[in-house]
Amino acid sequence: MLLSKEQKQAVGHVNGPMLVLAGPGSGKTTVITMRVKNLIEKEHVPAHSILVITYTRAAALEMRERFSGMCPHGASVTFATFHSFFFKLLRTYCPFETSDLITDSTHRDMVKRAIEESLPGFSPNHEVLDSVSKDIALYKNMYIEADNFSPSSCGIAEFNRILKSYSTALRSKGEIDFDDILSLTYGLLKKNPDIRKELSETFRYILIDEFQDINLLQYETVRFLESPERNVFAVGDDDQAIYRFRGADPTLMKRFLDDHGDAPLVMLPENHRCPKGIVEFSSRLIDNNRNRFKKDLFSNVSGGSFTVKAFANTSDEYRYIADECARAIKNGADPSSIAILFRNNYQPGPLISLFTSRSIPYEGRGSFLDIYETLPGRTILSYLAASRGEVPRDAALAVINVPERGIPRGIFSKTRTNLLTPDLSDVPAATKKALISLSKELKMMSGLDPFACIKYIRKKIGLDRYLTELYAARGGNDIDLLPVLDTLEEDARGHTTYADWCEHISIKRSIQSNQNISSRDGVRFLSFHSAKGLEFETVFIIDVCEGVIPSNHAFLKDNLEEERRMFYVALTRTKKNLYVLYAKEHCGRTAAPSRFIGEMK
Repeated sequence: MLLSKEQKQAVGHVNGPMLVLAGPGSGKTTVITMRVKNLIEKEHVPAHSILVITYTRAAALEMRERFSGMCPHGASVTFATFHSFFFKLLRTYCPFETSDLITDSTHRDMVKRAIEESLPGFSPNHEVLDSVSKDIALYKNMYIEADNFSPSSCGIAEFNRILKSYSTALRSKGEIDFDDILSLTYGLLKKNPDIRKELSETFRYILIDEFQDINLLQYETVRFLESPERNVFAVGDDDQAIYRFRGADPTLMKRFLDDHGDAPLVMLPENHRCPKGIVEFSSRLIDNNRNRFKKDLFSNVSGGSFTVKAFANTSDEYRYIADECARAIKNGADPSSIAILFRNNYQPGPLISLFTSRSIPYEGRGSFLDIYETLPGRTILSYLAASRGEVPRDAALAVINVPERGIPRGIFSKTRTNLLTPDLSDVPAATKKALISLSKELKMMSGLDPFACIKYIRKKIGLDRYLTELYAARGGNDIDLLPVLDTLEEDARGHTTYADWCEHISIKRSIQSNQNISSRDGVRFLSFHSAKGLEFETVFIIDVCEGVIPSNHAFLKDNLEEERRMFYVALTRTKKNLYVLYAKEHCGRTAAPSRFIGEMK
């Protein structure tokens, strides 16, 4: 295989540290596997002394498979993820077994119990469970004191109680969760210099893929594993660092150079995937980020097309996508060579429904968010139900203090209640006043259609303000709540009654959960995060308007730069055709094209 000058320099590197900046489509997997082959065949390095670390099991298996095809006698090279390799160390040097590692299902059950024990009377839904679980994972990966951690799911005091309850339950059973693997391995190596010495002598050469996604805990643990020659070969691209919400820190790439002052920096500037024009446009975009390594990327790939197109509304935008995909498939295109990329998981639902109704094959399992099960969705539906009469206790509890009214949950002991005519006996005066006010609001809504009801809840009752404050309290790390409300409002438009809208929701959910039309050989629906590392013949990026990409909440420099990196990742997934699409009216509101479109031009 012909290698470029830069690729040859990286492949031929033997001893000492090196940082390789590998842009999109630059052949980083080839460089890693070829370097391992070179170490074994030309430098006579024992295969068992080479460790290759990737971030996903699929990437590790793919790299091993590619390597075994070019170097059959290198079978004893270790290809592993951080977690799988570190857990192997824990099994070797600590009294841990596979049975001690809890499953995702057990983890969720334990988190749920910890929340219920820490917050008596509160029953967490799926969204709360996910949010708290993410906070626990991020806290463990950051490896800091609990009092110095800012959770996004709840207040610091509440989180600390939940964390203590959850950790106590784990310890009582002698079990660990997935994120304990990193911190326990770090602690093991920090306390045992003899183990560090043994491992650094065993694995004399360490190669790390996707180095921009490393967190501080992983970085410091790798430092413990370094051989005296410090043979760490780090490959990554800070422009594709999009996992800051998981604790990843792309600035560690620059720290790597500071900690390894003699480490050469090699750049792989040629994009072998994307056509020349797309590389030029995407490079103009990412050049607007300041906290990055400067790169001069290029491509010799000819052909392809780059279309930026505006539509009157999202309905027109989505019909265009469906038409183009149907036409391409009819003309012989492999449906799985086409991808539809989006910033947020609440976006693709209407488009997936359109694909289903037109029998266009797609792969969309897990690619969309059920907006009716989000906090805004549950709140809106509970309000509408309560404005129509008697509702289950859970529905009443979902609205009484959204926004905050100071109504005690404990006064609702029956399984069903009617907030239009609340029981005002034996309640304090302040509670009675709040219940009467809520009853008046619900009666006002009872004569409105669903669309008007949502507007009333958002503006008059103050749901928008409440969720904005909630989002800010969570540090802006949760889903963007207001666009979800916009989507719900637009979804309700045209439905004259609550029952009519509920029937529409039921049908829509049935369509979206239909597993028969969803095909692994179909058009791929992927978020920007899920698309990372993949490539397609044709890529559609949808809803490229302000407020979606970048998000309304990306007003801080670091957040805006991460949004730009996400869009950059999306732009560079195509091998041929790229469509950047936006609507002038998004979710019933006037929308402007994303500033990122202007930056590309």
